Amino acid sequence: MNLKTARVIGFIGKSFITSGLLLLGLVVYQLWGTGIETRRTQSALRQEFNRIIATTQPATATTAPAGTSAFLPVTDALALIEIPSINISKIIVEGITPKDLRRGPGHFPKTPLPGELGNSAIAGHRTSYDAPFGNLNTVSLDDSIIITTPKGKFEYIVKEVSIIAPDETSVLKNTPRVATLTLVTCHPRFSTSQRLVVRAELSSTSPPPVTPSTTTPTTTPQVVDTVTPEVLPEADIDNLGGWFSDSGAIFPTLLCGALLIALAMFRKFLHNRISRRMTSRIAANFTSYAILSVPFFVTLYYFYRYFNLLLPAGA
Repeated sequence: MNLKTARVIGFIGKSFITSGLLLLGLVVYQLWGTGIETRRTQSALRQEFNRIIATTQPATATTAPAGTSAFLPVTDALALIEIPSINISKIIVEGITPKDLRRGPGHFPKTPLPGELGNSAIAGHRTSYDAPFGNLNTVSLDDSIIITTPKGKFEYIVKEVSIIAPDETSVLKNTPRVATLTLVTCHPRFSTSQRLVVRAELSSTSPPPVTPSTTTPTTTPQVVDTVTPEVLPEADIDNLGGWFSDSGAIFPTLLCGALLIALAMFRKFLHNRISRRMTSRIAANFTSYAILSVPFFVTLYYFYRYFNLLLPAGA
């Protein structure tokens, strides 16, 4: 084997190793790194939601179309969902697009709001973006699901747990005479091949706190007065988005990729300069890597962040 062939083989081998490491890093980012952004967003949403609960007096019950609310503040923090049996406490946002679900569990816009008559549906990730519904498969029948909104606190009791195909929309059909809740996530974990569905029915409500001394919980279900049509516009259970769904991430991805290539080339240049002053090649390698490690990994993190926005939504 001549020297030129050896160099080509060596370059190909290094390319495969680098590609493998980058893919491994992307998987690590999707499973754990995405949670960093979501937890930060959830923290801000929770503070916003707490301010709304503390300062807003509920409006009197009036009629409103399903999917709207007699009281719906202009805010990203729609409601708080708690499932004590699996230790879930997350702020719900409006919408189920990939961008929405990166912030937390999302409410299907074409379904009633929690506490209203009808089938209120909520979707959430199971493996990425802090996995709000990561353990939803362990929910049992008769478990309690509590949703708090500015209208009050609504307790639902789990009646059914099922697994369906991604294009099955029957679980989102409206229940105009019963207040129900449907939670949807991917199944099995680390896959989007099926959907795990938890259906619950309203059991009891309590009004929002006016003052600390006047909260009087009720023991019978009371739903907000709404005018609920018999048939809602069809909601899509498989609305996960496709490739390049966030086109705004294309330029930042290319920019971060170019910066990574530039850093790699500069590392080689820096290594050659350091080698002239150091007799040890190992020491020169270590020094050049140490100098550029921080900017490289920061750039790599943002490359993964923006590149992940171009991929189809994960589980």
